[in-house]
Amino acid sequence: MNQELRIRNKKFGTKPIIRNSLFIIRKSEGFTLIELLLVISIVLIIGTFSVVFFSRFLTQNAVANTQDQLIGQLRKAQIYAMMGKQNDSWGVRFGSNTITLFKGPSYALRNTAFDETFSENANISTNFTEIFFIKTTGLPSITGTYTITGNDSSKQVIVNSQGVTSR
Repeated sequence: MNQELRIRNKKFGTKPIIRNSLFIIRKSEGFTLIELLLVISIVLIIGTFSVVFFSRFLTQNAVANTQDQLIGQLRKAQIYAMMGKQNDSWGVRFGSNTITLFKGPSYALRNTAFDETFSENANISTNFTEIFFIKTTGLPSITGTYTITGNDSSKQVIVNSQGVTSR
């Protein structure tokens, strides 16, 4: 058998491997405890960072959606008022995490049968309360810049004296 190995080694140009060498490749049967702990810790670290970034993304998205929804409802209320829809003024109110499009000169005096309510994220707040647009002219009852905030994110809604709403 030894002679057979020598012939094979000469034929293929290989040297015999020393059994006690550090370079012997052993067949692996599984993972070591250190490898397992290392992988678990890396996965936990990545998971923790992704939760933080994902929650920030959700808040920024909620602020942008609220801004878009508020601008859309303000424009809709102005158009309804200019058209004289239902022969009355129309307005928008933000309160208790809802945006309400209402018919009437104020939210307190509105006709509730015409309310259109949209729910918003509970983490969003704003200094906007209520605006109504005068029938036929479409001019707003008040003007100003309103800020929508949520955690680290904020957006603005501007209503000018002509009732034009913008970002």
